[in-house]
Amino acid sequence: MRKKILAVVMAACLLGTSLSGCSVNGKKVFFQTVPSVNSVFRIGSLSCSKKTAAVYLANYYNIYGTAGDIDLWNASLNTNRLRDNIKKACLHRLSMVYALNVYASDHKITLSQQEKDLVAKAASKYMDSLSAADKAGLRISEKDIKDMYENEAVASKVYKSIVSKTDDEVSDEEARVMDAVIITFAYSSSDKAKKAEKELKDGNDIQIVAKKYSTDKKTSVVISKDSWPKEVVDAAFELENGKYSKPVKSGNNIYIIYCTSKFDKKKSEQNREKIISSRKQRVLDGIISAQNKKDYSSIDQDTWNSVADSIDEKVTTDSFFETFSEFISF
Repeated sequence: MRKKILAVVMAACLLGTSLSGCSVNGKKVFFQTVPSVNSVFRIGSLSCSKKTAAVYLANYYNIYGTAGDIDLWNASLNTNRLRDNIKKACLHRLSMVYALNVYASDHKITLSQQEKDLVAKAASKYMDSLSAADKAGLRISEKDIKDMYENEAVASKVYKSIVSKTDDEVSDEEARVMDAVIITFAYSSSDKAKKAEKELKDGNDIQIVAKKYSTDKKTSVVISKDSWPKEVVDAAFELENGKYSKPVKSGNNIYIIYCTSKFDKKKSEQNREKIISSRKQRVLDGIISAQNKKDYSSIDQDTWNSVADSIDEKVTTDSFFETFSEFISF
């Protein structure tokens, strides 16, 4: 668990996140510093307790606390940036869970008794996994964990309900990704484009011609419907393998496109999944952003930092999310 690649996870978790106003799946959650006794932040009527924040932070620290040669707990290294990134990612996760729970409350989405029983089993197993140092550092009970898992389960159930309404039909043409070589010219260099076109017509190798004329050193590219200007995509998708286009004007450039492979199967399947995921995200964005103004939120920044700073290397738990996933799946 601790050896997961931090950079990839952080990139996914930190999109749209900042401590002054983070975007939770499209809904802007504005945080203000407010006095609080036992809670860290509030979204609508729900408050995140210091205990919950500590459990999430401890697990995030121990799951993502190593990146390459950097170790969060190595006192001889400057790990402030890593720690801050983990804290932001954790806050984003918590904010999303609570925002989805507010949505669930508004729309009467609850857990079944069977789901609650699974949550209880997960909480029991997680508590059994904690060391004496974990329990002393986090000061949590099995009921505390059960409440946290119920929030996670409700959030997962809402997410599943929302994204299940998303159209997941993507045609081959929409998902299509092709491999190509593109020769780029300045818009004023139509004469060079014509010379390059003639050299290709005369049978010269595309890589040699590209290296000779292209103003962009990167000439081997992939093309999908949303990755290049429409003029380029339209011309590219008309090509067969081993064929090249006439000079195409778009924006400030002129392009000649050479088709290496008109349908890259592996990349096209990856793009299909990306399109479906993007559709689901847009649906979720729209629903959460439409929540009532009563969901205006607040955070006690000092309390959040205090909880984060209270966790040290003696707390080693890293199985909170893994244990949840063993029992709960929607």
